[in-house]
Amino acid sequence: MILTLDIIKETYTPYADADNSVTMSRYMKNQFPFLGIKKKDSAPINRELFRTYELPESHALKMLVQALFSEPEREYHYFAIRLLEKQRHELTSDDLSFLESLVLQNSWWDSIDDLSPNIVGPIIRQGHPEDLERMMGWVTSDNFWLQRAGLLHQLKFKSKMNEELLIKMIEQLKHDKEFFIRKAIGWILREYSKTAPDFVMDYVSKAGLSKLSEREALKWLRAKGAVV
Repeated sequence: MILTLDIIKETYTPYADADNSVTMSRYMKNQFPFLGIKKKDSAPINRELFRTYELPESHALKMLVQALFSEPEREYHYFAIRLLEKQRHELTSDDLSFLESLVLQNSWWDSIDDLSPNIVGPIIRQGHPEDLERMMGWVTSDNFWLQRAGLLHQLKFKSKMNEELLIKMIEQLKHDKEFFIRKAIGWILREYSKTAPDFVMDYVSKAGLSKLSEREALKWLRAKGAVV
């Protein structure tokens, strides 16, 4: 049997918890209602759904993902991203427009920080030059969530990091006063410092980053005693 929105909702609903819902929504600054299913509890539910049902293919999968994103409760948005992650080996450059539309829906740091490195990133790793231009287009847009998504797509690239692109993106964004942008700059540099500490230390020393970005960028290196 093919997995559907109704099956997902029928499976999730009995696990709803009103007390958890209030707490989880408050943690997310009341941006979304929650069913109240914590991550540790949703993980086994998801595994059972994936074991029991077949996933839709191609266009039908996108329709299901969009239907989930159209639900008010945040857990359904999370499950939509898990669906994409399950099928990410089938996603290509042609899917970037759809993924961009998801970035711009129900936007908050938790969905952006999941979609960008885990779904968008592997597509960019396929190596199509026009996709790099697409990411720069996100970074130069007037939507800071799309900017954050563009910047963070290389978060897990490690030794495959395109340093030239990374610097170009940071230089584009480093004077932005938006908290979520400054935090993202620091985050991706901090992650990359675990692979290329000298590159990060050198860049941070001369880039003129905000105090927040600099502090976040050097946090891991300071913990290791590499910088004071």
